[in-house]
Amino acid sequence: MAKITVINEPDGDRTPFLRGILVQSLVHAGLAFADAYELAQELRNELQETQEISSRALREKVASRLEARFGKERRRSYEVKHETVPGIVVHTTTRSVPFSAGILSHSLETCAIPPEMALQGARKVLASLHKTGHKEIDHKSLRRIIYRCLREHCSQDTANKYLSWRRFENSGEALILLIGGATGTGKSTVSSEIAFRMGISRTQSTDMMREIIRSYLTPQVVPTLGYSSFEAWRGLPAPAEDQQLEIENPVVAGFLSQFAAMKPALQATIDRAIKEKQHLILEGVHVVPTELGAPGKDSPAIVVPLMLATMEKELLGKQLKHRGREAREHKPSRYLDSLDDIWELQSYLLGEADKAGVAIIQNWYIEETVRVILDLIISKIAEQYPPQPDGRVWES
Repeated sequence: MAKITVINEPDGDRTPFLRGILVQSLVHAGLAFADAYELAQELRNELQETQEISSRALREKVASRLEARFGKERRRSYEVKHETVPGIVVHTTTRSVPFSAGILSHSLETCAIPPEMALQGARKVLASLHKTGHKEIDHKSLRRIIYRCLREHCSQDTANKYLSWRRFENSGEALILLIGGATGTGKSTVSSEIAFRMGISRTQSTDMMREIIRSYLTPQVVPTLGYSSFEAWRGLPAPAEDQQLEIENPVVAGFLSQFAAMKPALQATIDRAIKEKQHLILEGVHVVPTELGAPGKDSPAIVVPLMLATMEKELLGKQLKHRGREAREHKPSRYLDSLDDIWELQSYLLGEADKAGVAIIQNWYIEETVRVILDLIISKIAEQYPPQPDGRVWES
């Protein structure tokens, strides 16, 4: 298939047509991944004889297909995401860029503002900039307009979320998101989506950390590291005949032994992110918020612990079956055969979280779970950074 070159307007820069970028753009406009992939593939096939196409013509083709298959509202969502105000340049402390309603809408979603309301707010800001007729605007003035539009056209609560987020961003402090939960509860998927929504580049899986640690600690030193969290009991030393196991549940005992070996690395990861003031998402079954030392109120970080859960054993089994199909090195039966042990481990983890007041979120639907987590994050931020529209909030 021939290479297609996209000529960007108005600067004339030439870039290759990339199906993956289009898919991401369509998902950002509200399409499910499967629908976005199918539409992008159809467009790629249509353009197979085309060598060059302008960015404007390409967007029009995408918009037309969206309207034909998903309606005018979906087309409008896509168009707003890619709309800029001709001649309006936003000056920041480091660079000057054209105003983009799409970028603003995505930014507002980071503040736990629902996508449809974020899109509405971005449209109102866009209309306000059209009305002013200015050719340029500094980022401080733009932020005041954003706040006013959110307050007048969305709600005071929406505007307050934006203010709290701006105060937090200006602080330079780190956001540490700790996502725990048993195997099969969707931690990795949720973490990836949150990272995309919030623009967080530093994510860490405890499964990967376990693999790294076991590469330099021999099985004789920490025998439980050679097993999955729900199978770690297999590495426990057999008790003598005249001894009783201190913890009645061997699944929990094995997991705690494994966690003890990993805890220093987990804590060091958190501490380094706080020291470097870098946002971090730490996810995995070994994220046990009650056992990881969280900073106090005066510490330079916002730490948000939570646990994902699947509260129906049958549904957890279905999710584990799906997980097994995706993991080529393991058969689905491996997880299903261990369903009882995974369920026991989840019960322990959720019990500890509940006693400590850590948020427990049932992961039914990814979009709903992400919305709840974003609400939780902005609530934590608002506690430390109440929405005070003083002069400092518009800085940096």
